[in-house]
Amino acid sequence: MIGNDIIDLNLARTEKKSENLRILQKICTEGEIELIKSSEDPELFFWKVWSMKETAYKAHQRLFDIPRKLNPQKYECHFNPGNKVGLVSIDGCDYNVKLSISADSIHCHTRDASIEVFTGVKNKDQILINFLASHYTKERTFDLRKNSQGIPSCYLHNLKKIIPLSVSHHGKFTAFAIPLIKS
Repeated sequence: MIGNDIIDLNLARTEKKSENLRILQKICTEGEIELIKSSEDPELFFWKVWSMKETAYKAHQRLFDIPRKLNPQKYECHFNPGNKVGLVSIDGCDYNVKLSISADSIHCHTRDASIEVFTGVKNKDQILINFLASHYTKERTFDLRKNSQGIPSCYLHNLKKIIPLSVSHHGKFTAFAIPLIKS
């Protein structure tokens, strides 16, 4: 189980979503709205909440192979001191989410505790394809596919293996999370 999300902060800050009560009420719980409003940087805090929820949603959708139905107001975020790790609860399932924040982006990812995951934030999709080609297949014969629920995977032709993949785009960034596996 993996999930990730990326936010281009330069783009996101122009949207001023933390100032729009209608959007806050559609996406956030009452407690999250209070945390956003009382934050030193409400816009950054809003995008942390959004990215955590999107990350957990992707993992939840993959874990249960459910159709796309994003209902972020039903997902609840809990923050640890320092806000580098959080917990998102969806339908009785808890997802630990790691946040990496830079001046330009927020990248969140979650994973099953039993697997190691490689994550990356890049400026172009081609870098993801190059990474997959160099790390998983010498022949570079693979396809990026989505199943009927829209969940992405990487199919390695030479190994006849499907590797789960979580991909996110926002603004100038592409982010991904992929399990580290033995071939």
